[in-house]
Amino acid sequence: MPNRSLDDFAGGDDGAADEPTVADDAVDSDVADDRDVSTLATYRWTPEATPCPQCGESVQKRWLDGDEYVCLDCKDW
Repeated sequence: MPNRSLDDFAGGDDGAADEPTVADDAVDSDVADDRDVSTLATYRWTPEATPCPQCGESVQKRWLDGDEYVCLDCKDW
């Protein structure tokens, strides 16, 4: 297989990289959606404390437990 230049792989400038995508506009939310859970982050940190949906304690660090992000004490390890 011969070596190829990077120019061989470069497409035309269609500007797609400069346009925002749906993922760029997505709002971080605790609401469960139809995404496969295996693609979700298992941990979240927020600079301002957020209430745990199970116990109500305000925390900055939350872990995915089922379909919601909960505090350390509510997480089913």
